[in-house]
Amino acid sequence: MNWKKIAVIIYRTEEDVYNQLVSSIKNLVVPKGCTLDILPVEGEEKFAAYNEGMKKSDAKFKIYIDEKVSLLDKNLLQNIMKLFKADKKIGVIGVSGAINFSTHGVCLDSAKRCGKVFMGSEKKLVNWGDIKSDYQEVESVDGFLMATQYDLEWREDLFHSNSFGDNAQCLEFRRKGYKVVVMNTDEPTIWFNQDKWMIDGTSRENFLNEYSQELFPLVTIMIPTFNRPHYFRLALESALNQTYRNIEVVVSDNSTEDDTENLMQEYLQKDSRIKYFRHKDFTANDNWNWARHYDNPKAEYLNWLMDDDLFYPRKIEVMVEIYRNNPDVSLVTSVRDVIDVDGRVVPQRMPQPEALNRTMKVSGDDAGRMMFHTGKNYIGEPTTALIRKKFLRNNDMCWTEEEDGFYSLVDISTWCQLLTQGNLFWIQDQPLSAFRRHAKQVTNWAGNGAVFETSWARIFKTAWEKKAFIHNEREFRYSLINWLYSASLRLVHAFQANYEGEELVTLEKTMEAVAHSLYNDYKIDLPPRYYGEKTDTGRLS
Repeated sequence: MNWKKIAVIIYRTEEDVYNQLVSSIKNLVVPKGCTLDILPVEGEEKFAAYNEGMKKSDAKFKIYIDEKVSLLDKNLLQNIMKLFKADKKIGVIGVSGAINFSTHGVCLDSAKRCGKVFMGSEKKLVNWGDIKSDYQEVESVDGFLMATQYDLEWREDLFHSNSFGDNAQCLEFRRKGYKVVVMNTDEPTIWFNQDKWMIDGTSRENFLNEYSQELFPLVTIMIPTFNRPHYFRLALESALNQTYRNIEVVVSDNSTEDDTENLMQEYLQKDSRIKYFRHKDFTANDNWNWARHYDNPKAEYLNWLMDDDLFYPRKIEVMVEIYRNNPDVSLVTSVRDVIDVDGRVVPQRMPQPEALNRTMKVSGDDAGRMMFHTGKNYIGEPTTALIRKKFLRNNDMCWTEEEDGFYSLVDISTWCQLLTQGNLFWIQDQPLSAFRRHAKQVTNWAGNGAVFETSWARIFKTAWEKKAFIHNEREFRYSLINWLYSASLRLVHAFQANYEGEELVTLEKTMEAVAHSLYNDYKIDLPPRYYGEKTDTGRLS
C-alpha cells in the first residue's frame, strides 16, 4: 500500500461530464510528497466498478467522486489528508451527510444532516447545518464525494443499481469501528450538477433489511388476543408488514380455544421477530396485566395493537421518525380510520378537537386539557399511539399505582401520564391505523359504560391531586358536574336495558362521592371497584 499516493476513482458513464470533473480535479493542490492518480471505472453496476478500481490501485488514500461533481476548493486534498493524519480512526470523509438516518432509509431526506454543497443546474446553495469543530461524525456521508484511508469491499452483493451502496459502505466502515465524518468547510467545496434522481426500490429494501437493526431503535408491538383467530391474523399481518424493520411482535394469548395457537405455528417458523405466549387459564385482566408488565429493556418504543384493529404499513416508520426529530415529544398519535367487520372504512367521525385541524405539535398541558374539557379520547385507542417507554410510570401503563389490574380507560390514563412528561405530536394528514367496530368488542359489553364512567372519575381525581391539566377549582367543578351528567345517562341506559351488575353499584357510589366533593373542598373519597368475572365483563368475548 502506497502511503504517498491518492487515487480518485470515478464511475464514468458520460464522457463530457467526466471530462468536466477531471478538469476541476487538475486544479487541486496535491499535498507535498504525494502523487495523484485519476482512475475511471466502468461497467453496468457502479459499486462493482468501484470494487474493481479499489483493487487496481495501490494508493493508501482513495476518493470516490460522482462524475456529476465539480470540485470548487483547490485545497480539498490537503484538508482531507490533514484529517486522516490527525485521526487514524476516521475511515470515511465526506462533504455532507446524515447525522441520523431517516427511518425510510433515504440519506438526503434525513432531518438531522450537516454540510453544505451547491446543488442542481442552477447551482443552488444547500446548507444542512454548520459544523463547530474540525468534523461532524455522521451515520453516512452522501455519495457525491467519499474519501477513505482504508479499503473495504463495496456491497455489490446487495446493490445492483446506483443507489444506497454509498450509504452501505459508510455503515460497513462503522461496523469495523471506524468513524464516518463530514469535514468542516467555510464554503461549499463541490457542486453536484444533478436536479433529479431515481430511488431504486429494491436497493432501498435491501438496505433497510440489512442495516435497520443498527440504525433504528427497537419497537415492541404488543398484541393481547382472545378467541379471535380471524381478526388476530389480520392484526398480526399488519404488524409484520410494517415498513419499519426493527420490531418485535409479542403475542399474549389467553384463548380458551386452540385456533390461535395453531395458526401461530406457521408464523413462528418463518419470522424470528415474533414472541408467542399462551396463557390458557388467564382471565382478561390477567392477560392484560401480563402484557402491560412485559418489558424488553432493549426496546425504546412500545405500540399496542388490539387483536381486532389494524396498523397501516408506514405507521411505525412515520411515528419513530417524529420522535427522533422531536426530543420534547412524549406522545405521537394520528387520525385513524373506523372499519367494519369486513375491514371496510366507514364514514364515522372519531372525536377530534377543532384546534387539531392540521399536523402539528401541541403542548402536553394543552393536549391534556382538550381531553378533559371534552371528556373524549381524541388521542385514540391503544392501537393508535406510539409510546416512548422512558416516559411511562415505572415502565408501566397507567398514571397511578392503584390502576394496576384495572384495564378500562388505561389508554386515557396512560396518555395523561405521557402528557405530563412532554408534548403531543398530532398527525392529521394521514390515518396510520384502523379501529374496528363490531358486536363482540369490549366497548359493547353490557356493563362497560358504567366501568367507563367510574374510570373517568378516578382520572379526574388524579389530575386534581397532581395539579395536571385542570388549572383551578372552577375548571374542576365544571369537569365533575359534566361527569355527573354523563354518569347519570349511563344509569338511565342500563335501567332501560334491564341490566343489573356490580359495576352499576360502584358507579352509583362513585357518583355519590363526586357529588359530595362539590361541597367538601373537592376531596373525593372514591369507593372500591367491584366488577369483573362475576358479571362476565372481565373476560373478552
